[in-house]
Amino acid sequence: MLTPSVTLIRIGGLAALLAIGATPGRASGQESAALMPVSRAKDGLPAELGYRLREGFTSANAYATGDPNLYYFMHWEEFVPHGIVRRGGPVRALVSAPSKALGQVRAKSSLGEMALDELIADPRSRIQGFIVVHKGRIVYEQYPGMREDDHHLWFSSSKSVAGLLVGLLEADGKIDVSRPIDAYLPELAGTDWQGVSVLDILDMSSGLDLAESEQSRNDPVSPVNHFFRIELGDTSGLGTRTSDQILFAVRKKSPPGEAFEYSSLNTKMLGLLVERVSGARLADFLSERVWSRMGAEGDAQVGVNLQGGAAIYGMISSRLRDKARYGMLYTPSWKKVSAQRVVPQSLLDRIRDGCRPTIYEHRPAARRALDSGAEQPRCNSRQWDAVFADGDLFKGGARGQGIYVSPARDLVVAWFSTTPESGWLAYARAVARALDSNP
Repeated sequence: MLTPSVTLIRIGGLAALLAIGATPGRASGQESAALMPVSRAKDGLPAELGYRLREGFTSANAYATGDPNLYYFMHWEEFVPHGIVRRGGPVRALVSAPSKALGQVRAKSSLGEMALDELIADPRSRIQGFIVVHKGRIVYEQYPGMREDDHHLWFSSSKSVAGLLVGLLEADGKIDVSRPIDAYLPELAGTDWQGVSVLDILDMSSGLDLAESEQSRNDPVSPVNHFFRIELGDTSGLGTRTSDQILFAVRKKSPPGEAFEYSSLNTKMLGLLVERVSGARLADFLSERVWSRMGAEGDAQVGVNLQGGAAIYGMISSRLRDKARYGMLYTPSWKKVSAQRVVPQSLLDRIRDGCRPTIYEHRPAARRALDSGAEQPRCNSRQWDAVFADGDLFKGGARGQGIYVSPARDLVVAWFSTTPESGWLAYARAVARALDSNP
């Protein structure tokens, strides 16, 4: 890997300290003090910045923090090959009916307690876009660090899409999630994946030694580290192996179905499953069954590795409103964006009612502090991080991405940011409760 370096670049007359090739993790105090306002990205960042970041790009940059993220997250296709997820049909416009009251909703995050408007304006939050859609109408929308038609990386919010695609094939009768993964990918016979059910992979309880954390991503001998490096085109010192070969060779740690252990490698396996069963490239299947049917404003993108395999675990990029439209497919307002139901009611019921609180209760201590304030979810389910007692769903992503869906309230909250902090889920829950009082 390239040696991390620090480059001083002047942007808009300000000195912006950019850590090129920086080690993943929280920004240092020096970097934090030097961060430029996210509003700089609204006018488009200079070409010079893009050239320098591309020259210094390594796999470590995917989880770096600081100013480079303002460029990386909205230009990811410049660093990793991508497939196009094509839209289709007429754009289904969303009516805007702003509610000033929602901006005054208060919640407590890692930055302290403040109103939503204050959070958006707080330079520490580094929120780039935040949207609330209630009963098919946009009731709150802010773009402090991006333009409305910019596309932005979803990071692990993308994982919920993998769960949906498997669910659609399940509804088609082409996948039985109780069956082992090797029934669909016979090349897994004889590996430690053999006998692991599709459902256990969906629920992040495969029992394999692939738990994902800052530590495992940075551990030079971890299969998680090797997987991400190869996925991002960094094969130095790893020979000629592919990321699929790294994935298939992961060893068993505990019996499947016992504990929730979060890992993008589980989601990658689901992507392989979708392509094998559908016979289509993942980007094309996602376009055909979802993106082309929801009145999207723009195409989406999904990153691919050197062999063309889709990084469905974290590399979807889209406009913020289109991320909200995706969330609406899980609510009664699906009719506002689609001529036909995309998310079957049976699948929504399985996500909410078929989850397994027991595996969530036995998740490692490091994962128990899901950002929901004092309230803990009832369970995780089918690639969603959280299912709350009221049936609401949440899926987060690295560096402050998120999507929150409340089918009962007909509500979607979605956001993009470039922060090492995490706290915005608390605001989605607060918005949901506020709407209970003022529907």
